[in-house]
Amino acid sequence: MFRSSTSRRRFLGMSLGAALTPAMLSLLSSCAGGSKTASGGERAIKFAHGTGLCNMPLFYSAEKQLFNQYGFTGTAALTPMPADVAVQLATGQVEMAVIPFTNAIAAYLQGASFQVVAGSGVEGLIVVAKPEIKSFADLRGKKVATFQADTLDVVVYDYLKKEGMTYDDVEMVYLGDATELLNAYIAGQVDAVSHIEPFATKAKTATNGNILGDGTDIYGKGYPDCVLAVRNEVIEADPDMVKDVIRVFFEAQYQIESNFEEAAKTTIDKYYKTDMESLLAAAQAQPPGVDIRDKRDFMYSRAQSMKELNYINADLDENFVNFSLLEEVIAESPELWERVKVKVTT
Repeated sequence: MFRSSTSRRRFLGMSLGAALTPAMLSLLSSCAGGSKTASGGERAIKFAHGTGLCNMPLFYSAEKQLFNQYGFTGTAALTPMPADVAVQLATGQVEMAVIPFTNAIAAYLQGASFQVVAGSGVEGLIVVAKPEIKSFADLRGKKVATFQADTLDVVVYDYLKKEGMTYDDVEMVYLGDATELLNAYIAGQVDAVSHIEPFATKAKTATNGNILGDGTDIYGKGYPDCVLAVRNEVIEADPDMVKDVIRVFFEAQYQIESNFEEAAKTTIDKYYKTDMESLLAAAQAQPPGVDIRDKRDFMYSRAQSMKELNYINADLDENFVNFSLLEEVIAESPELWERVKVKVTT
């Protein structure tokens, strides 16, 4: 039987330091490496990450060795639970992370030293419910499972708010693992789940459930989920390397958009613990998206929802988002930007 995790009332009081148990410190130390490969050669960049399709540009780039053309390697560090991504980035155990922007907001406002420099994946925040539940109004008194302080958490809050409801009208259940979240819903332990792809598609097909919302009706098309965040000292010491990482993400986006089946074969099993049918079916729901320059205000507005949920108690400053390097990449390598499908104009 699953256990509900930390309540919203306690979340604000949990500092990043408090999250670092001796076991976690040991794990993070084992994941951390130097800036060189074992042979002392090219530079190696370690990324923290989540589990959804919004991480695919990183996973695909690592497997296809797209970083190598710029003289470095990129490795996806072991990240036991979604919340640990922010801890690894904030404590400097990794230099970069693909992270839901709401988790980044929470970590940033606790003093973490990083900036959001680009996007990784857009859309794909999907609320799936049992067949008898047809609308968000039908969720009154029901159990809804998701990740805490995640974009998946905030989207539920925003939907309920639109319906004139609050979290007092439902029972929120917070779990820590994508598979655990999916299994709790399929097993009938909760009535609805807010999940990412490819897990949301699996949840719907396994139960013949209803998609209550995918975020586009309240947020609009192309809203961001995961973003690329980089520690400040890395940006300051080697901005050209950060720009090359953004270039790699653009290349990965193009290749994924051009042949998702190949991208799925490249990443399934190692990164996505699901069946190929579900992964292919989920492709359109959460595409890659590196250029999110016009979504800055959207991310800042979601911080207001997080404040209402008592996840944060301060406002974001201007330094949380820094798209200057993204702008430079687009200006210097326009061919990378012109051929991707998901992009914005500013």
